[in-house]
Amino acid sequence: MKLDIQGHSGCDISIVTEDNELHIHKSTHDPGYVPRLVNQANKQIAAAQTEYQHIRVPKIFEVEQSSTDATIKMEYIYSKNFVEYFENAGFEQIKYLIGAIKYFIDLEINASTMQTVPSNILTDKMADVARKVEKNAHLKDDAEAQELVRRSSEVMNAVGDMVMPVGTCHGDLTFSNILFNGNNYYLIDFLDSFIESPLLDIVKIRQDTAYLWSTLMYHKPFDKVRLSIVSEKIDKAIDEYFTAKYDWYRTYYMPLQLMNFLRILQYGKDDKVIAYLKRVIAGQLDVLNNPKTA
Repeated sequence: MKLDIQGHSGCDISIVTEDNELHIHKSTHDPGYVPRLVNQANKQIAAAQTEYQHIRVPKIFEVEQSSTDATIKMEYIYSKNFVEYFENAGFEQIKYLIGAIKYFIDLEINASTMQTVPSNILTDKMADVARKVEKNAHLKDDAEAQELVRRSSEVMNAVGDMVMPVGTCHGDLTFSNILFNGNNYYLIDFLDSFIESPLLDIVKIRQDTAYLWSTLMYHKPFDKVRLSIVSEKIDKAIDEYFTAKYDWYRTYYMPLQLMNFLRILQYGKDDKVIAYLKRVIAGQLDVLNNPKTA
């Protein structure tokens, strides 16, 4: 049996039966994407060596690579996606999920070291975003998008050097990259990040809990009110927990969340998504420029 579906990255994803067992085959035929897919696989293999409470990482059995192609063979997990899970989850299940997320990120923090991230890391990334927005056929003539980029550049230039934990992170810790199986949560699609910091994982999970990003990619009917309530509960718990514990979270979360959405905007093509991103970025800039009103 082979079922083909399309991944968000453009990779081909197949569910394949081998020796009466299901596996996931994720592959690319883009030579430029080969190193990235292999790096994702290696990062997932490394993460699977650590034991986490309620958090699991699917096993990768094989990585095949050439100069033009790459395929990873991964354990198939019987699971629900985040919408299916939240529509039926009770209070205790949501409580377990919150605890698992906090525990996972705290382990990342403990495995990292406090380091100074030079200011140019952020300003160079902002300059790269500005160049890509300027070249994007859907954005280059968008005066509103260009103004948001200009205002964001001012914010990034003012951040300066950042002191935060650096060393390990998932890289794309969104709801769409979590498979839900009872009270076990399987993480997939690890990515390299421009700063390998647990703070970037908090940014990514709150991309969903605070901003409901992954719902834009979900095209089946679902209970939007219930999902919003559940997401808000998770978001409040995560924000309160890390706000109470870490000064670097209180200081750098908002500018890095702004950068996160700018990095999505630079590849924007769909009018609905672009409108959403501009609305979110404008709101974030208002908070950063007027923190007392947040």
